[in-house]
Amino acid sequence: MREELVQVQTTLATAGAAAELAQMILDARLAACVQQYPIQSMYHWQGKQENTAEIALTAKTRATLAAQLVDFIKQHHPYAVPEILVLPVLASHPAYRQWVCAETGGAP
Repeated sequence: MREELVQVQTTLATAGAAAELAQMILDARLAACVQQYPIQSMYHWQGKQENTAEIALTAKTRATLAAQLVDFIKQHHPYAVPEILVLPVLASHPAYRQWVCAETGGAP
């Protein structure tokens, strides 16, 4: 049976915090790749509207690791209520899927 992929997304306040979490995720082999990029987030928090520069992380992993990765992010995230989204990958290049599986200890 073919292993499905997901992307797990979160945001952090600084590039340093994002790089640290990304490295921890990779060291734990919970994702094959973690991308980080600057974003501008607008949201309501504690009765106020916020407009904040953040760093977004997108981790590429196997669907079977999604719950474990979500728990890992919750344990290591500095926010009281972190954004953690698990998004399905509807299609992927077979060689890329094989690489993600190999890097995270799964079978393609």
